[in-house]
Amino acid sequence: ADCVIRWGKVECGDFVVSGTNGGRVKFLNDVANKPIKQAKPSQPVRIVGFKSLPKAGDPIVCASSEEEAKEIIRQRESELNSERAEIDEDRQVQLQVTGTAAKQNLMMQKAQSKYGFDGEEGGEGTIRIPVVIKADSHGALEAVRDALVGMGTESKLDIVIDPVAMSTGVVTTSDVRMARESDAGIFVFGKVGTADKETKVLAETENVSIRNHDIIYRLLEDAKEYFGKYLPVEHVDKVHGSAKVQAVFEVTDPNKKTVAVAGLRVLEGNLFMGKTKRGRDGELPTACFYRVIRKGSILSDAEKLKASSLRKVKEDVESVRNGEECGLGLVGFNDLEEGDVVECFSIEEKRATI
Repeated sequence: ADCVIRWGKVECGDFVVSGTNGGRVKFLNDVANKPIKQAKPSQPVRIVGFKSLPKAGDPIVCASSEEEAKEIIRQRESELNSERAEIDEDRQVQLQVTGTAAKQNLMMQKAQSKYGFDGEEGGEGTIRIPVVIKADSHGALEAVRDALVGMGTESKLDIVIDPVAMSTGVVTTSDVRMARESDAGIFVFGKVGTADKETKVLAETENVSIRNHDIIYRLLEDAKEYFGKYLPVEHVDKVHGSAKVQAVFEVTDPNKKTVAVAGLRVLEGNLFMGKTKRGRDGELPTACFYRVIRKGSILSDAEKLKASSLRKVKEDVESVRNGEECGLGLVGFNDLEEGDVVECFSIEEKRATI
């Protein structure tokens, strides 16, 4: 069985269960089909040792002993027999509709029942991420659905991955329109393509993303990156440098007002007049602010101040480095004291991860 380790580790000799199939791990192979002794989280592996081949999409769990593995299988067989009894009761209704479309519709209903999808946006604070799923077989379709939905249920955030449509076969204009209306991406697994040129053009025109994969763990990695656009952005402070106030002077500004200027020695990092410098990796300059720390606490009226002046000796400068001395004026703040610490920082956007 080919799988991706979600958490924990798997070693040769472990007892494993998938669905109602079990066995003991005889061999572990990596993606290059080379034998390994242990598999760790996020590592794709092939497990050899099941008594019969597990179904695609069924999770694999490790048991502490053969007895525990057998007990898990017994419980699942009992649950499966109960589900079959319920299906027998509903069979007369289900047999009224037949064909591929009926099977796909039934799969959607089962997904909604299993994962609680009801077309609503979810509770307050819930992040709903719609997806359209296409695959080359019904087994693959269910496996991809469960894997994508599992990303939401396992996330620390309140995320619901909502399959708004799922079917086998090529991507069609109907799929693209569904994705457009629901603001969803289309995830395609297996040997599936787009139906025709019209579908491709429509997807490009409507800015609908079609993402093709034939390896499940690569699809999940791509989905994790794609889902990022739905996640909230957090604002975090990035400290560029700090300096200690050695003396405070009163000067007259261009408007003939008396303002305070701090004589500083930079303790670490850099201080900037208005913006940071362009980074070596092409990072664009960002606006910088200052805050004043007195006796270990940030002053409430000095949490986000702009620099009015930054001078080294008698020259205006754009930045001052670690170990250098300078004079700093802050817009609208004159209550500087000797011994205060001044921090230079910028505010960056950091998108949450799934």
